[in-house]
Amino acid sequence: MIESWDNSNGLPQNAVFAMERDNHGYFWVATEEGLTRLDGYSAKVFDQANYPQMQEQTYYTFYKSKAGIWATADRSIALLEKNIRKIIDCSSITNDTWIRAVTEIENGKLLIGTDAGEIHQWENGSFTELEIWKSEFPLEIYSFFQIDSYKLLVGTTRGLYELNMKSNTKKLISADSFEAFKIFGTPKEIYIFSPDQGIFRMNKGYEMENIIPISQIKDINLSSLIVDSDNRIWAGSLEQGLLVIEQGQVSRFTYPELRNYTVRKIIKEENKLFLGTLGKGLLLIKPAKVNQPDYNELKNKNIKAIYQSEDSSVWIGTKANGLHQIDRNKVKIWSQKDGLIQDNNTSLASRNGILYYGSSSGISLLDLKRGEIIGQITEEDGLSSNYVHALFRDSQNRLWILTRKGGIHYLEENGKLQKVLLPEKFDATRFVSALELKNGQLLIGSMNEGILRLEDTVFVENKRLPLAPGEDVIYSMYEDAENDLWFGTHGGLVLLKEDQIKILGKINGLKSKTVYSITDDGQRGIWISNNFGVQYFSYSEIKKFKESENENVLISSTLYDKRLGLPNSETNGLIFPAAIQDFKGKIWIPTVEGVGIINPNTISNSPNDSISFFWDELRIGEQKSDIHSQILIPEGVRMFQVSFNLIDFENPAQYSLFYRIDDENDNWLPIKDHRQLYFNGLKPGDYTLEIKVLRYGEEDQVYSLPIKVSALFFETLTFKIIIGIVAILLLYFILQSYFNKKLKKDLEEKVIQRTSDLSQANEKLTEALEEIENQNIIMKQLTWNHSHLLRAPLTRAMGINHLLINYSKYEGIEKSKEELEKELLESLKQVDEIIKDTHTKSENLTK
Repeated sequence: MIESWDNSNGLPQNAVFAMERDNHGYFWVATEEGLTRLDGYSAKVFDQANYPQMQEQTYYTFYKSKAGIWATADRSIALLEKNIRKIIDCSSITNDTWIRAVTEIENGKLLIGTDAGEIHQWENGSFTELEIWKSEFPLEIYSFFQIDSYKLLVGTTRGLYELNMKSNTKKLISADSFEAFKIFGTPKEIYIFSPDQGIFRMNKGYEMENIIPISQIKDINLSSLIVDSDNRIWAGSLEQGLLVIEQGQVSRFTYPELRNYTVRKIIKEENKLFLGTLGKGLLLIKPAKVNQPDYNELKNKNIKAIYQSEDSSVWIGTKANGLHQIDRNKVKIWSQKDGLIQDNNTSLASRNGILYYGSSSGISLLDLKRGEIIGQITEEDGLSSNYVHALFRDSQNRLWILTRKGGIHYLEENGKLQKVLLPEKFDATRFVSALELKNGQLLIGSMNEGILRLEDTVFVENKRLPLAPGEDVIYSMYEDAENDLWFGTHGGLVLLKEDQIKILGKINGLKSKTVYSITDDGQRGIWISNNFGVQYFSYSEIKKFKESENENVLISSTLYDKRLGLPNSETNGLIFPAAIQDFKGKIWIPTVEGVGIINPNTISNSPNDSISFFWDELRIGEQKSDIHSQILIPEGVRMFQVSFNLIDFENPAQYSLFYRIDDENDNWLPIKDHRQLYFNGLKPGDYTLEIKVLRYGEEDQVYSLPIKVSALFFETLTFKIIIGIVAILLLYFILQSYFNKKLKKDLEEKVIQRTSDLSQANEKLTEALEEIENQNIIMKQLTWNHSHLLRAPLTRAMGINHLLINYSKYEGIEKSKEELEKELLESLKQVDEIIKDTHTKSENLTK
């Protein structure tokens, strides 16, 4: 197959001047509009707009060394190794001339040959003219060829020279009239091209043997000359195609893609051929992962149903070109001219030596032995409709015929046509697919009515799938090893597991919502066809989807499309069968432009070759830097891009990629169609970026890249500690101030309260004192008043008492003793009344 790289998919321009692989494995291409680096999947352009360090846009020659590829422009040289490593300004040695050749000698020194015939040595950034190179006559330098570390050949317009850098000598080893435009080959097999004489082989002692005269290769493009590992000489023709020279014989061949385009550069690697052209870009010729039947009768045909009959021959229906049979490396064709009911095929099946050919006009019957059309089956014979969607033979040798207008029919062993009785609601239903389960039951897929289950030709049940209107088309069905059912529909791949429905859609890794066929290869996985090619899912990834509780779980797959050899990425559906696995295990896929054949055995074992994975560039704004072991994100930067590459020119579609940047989180995110990862808002700290690579759905390897995001001072731990201490101190002072104020307030309140209490007590004491003073005054008055009132009756009573006691001693007492006693009692009563009155007044005073 041929893969093309041009200005539509990566190259900046379609004229290729030079090509080479660097030591990492990247493939570099020089065009008029810059350099392009290819990894087999994507292209990266290096031009003056994106890489201002480039002094020129166009480079013409490549020389590969241990340091990388030395690319020469007119007045500068670039070192290419994964990225642009170095730019050498050669303007000081290219006045009125330009660079024609470059080679690397010992200690990284360069020899630079110019069109003016000069050779300059470059070492440690400075140029010196090579002392031993002094030409006696004008000449032009065309090429260098290094024999060993100190000896090289120089091809010029005036002879072939040997330079010995160890002995500092120059020697002319041909006639000075010999034009040595191109020196190529290996140190053991050296060839020289002369535009006047042809191709010479250099033997021992610098003896040159003319092996191909110029008369046989007048149209050769000398810049394309190479020698492959089998010592064959390859070259491009100035007229058309390629030349291969082997054992003195010149053979020519071409490819349709090379028509009217000149091949300027060639690189031959084992089973790959790289062709750099003038106007067509880069063509890569390599073995296809998807083969095509090598028959002109099938090329570019719109293929419909494919079927393998009991005799191992393969039958292929087409959209407008009838029926084809591949048998014993020959193709035989039947069309309406041969009695076929219609040239547009819809389904194929066979039984008892008869091939049944379904169409929109009925069924044609073809005798397999005689190769003749022997009959047909139509509505006149009992079909519900002449439009036949599917033909299917079950384990009981019944041939099932599914049509429009509710037709589920079967042919009995004796050839009698029967129709399955169905509920009336299916009278207008289109039945399009069939599957016999392991338990012998038959599933019938329909358009818009879901699935019908039959047991022994009797309708049992109908089950609808949770699909939107228009998506409910059952193109194909499959029962896996766990007896779970899968349905290829217009709305994704539907899983029915224990009456639970899950839909595998685009969010889960399906390339297209439409699934035409499901084929189990019996070894490692299943293959489904859709509008973008054929997708392979390993059993492990299918199991992952079945067991995951996450409806959005992403599973890996491998896509086989036109890039891998499929005639067209758009496969055909609404035919039956929409894919088959032949008796040798190969899977046949019908497309709109031919048949694709996939051999699952090519991935039956784990790949032995290692993965060429490389971290590429760190991009921050407009600044780009090569990634080595670790990347450091400067302070204040939160947005950056990390790019990487997987170098694979054979099958880049075999990889599925996932990444994560937090190894504590097992949530791997998918990497789809790009090779760059964008990050924004990562907090300062240390991270590990991991990329997990799966091949054919099986985990292969995980690649890690340490990332350190630097912090601004206010984002550092020191700053946070300082802020913490300041915050604690501030809190301390705030609390201290608060409690001091609170204590002061409490004391003030207590003082005020105490003062108030004392004031109130003082007032009470004052009032009490005044009251006491008032009482004292009153008491004084009482005492004084009563003392005077009491004194008279008391004195009289005392006198009378004394008189009574001494009554006998006194004479002349006018009153009797009884009268005196009576007066005494009256005086005492007066005293008593005064005392009572005083007592009453004193009690009233205390109250």
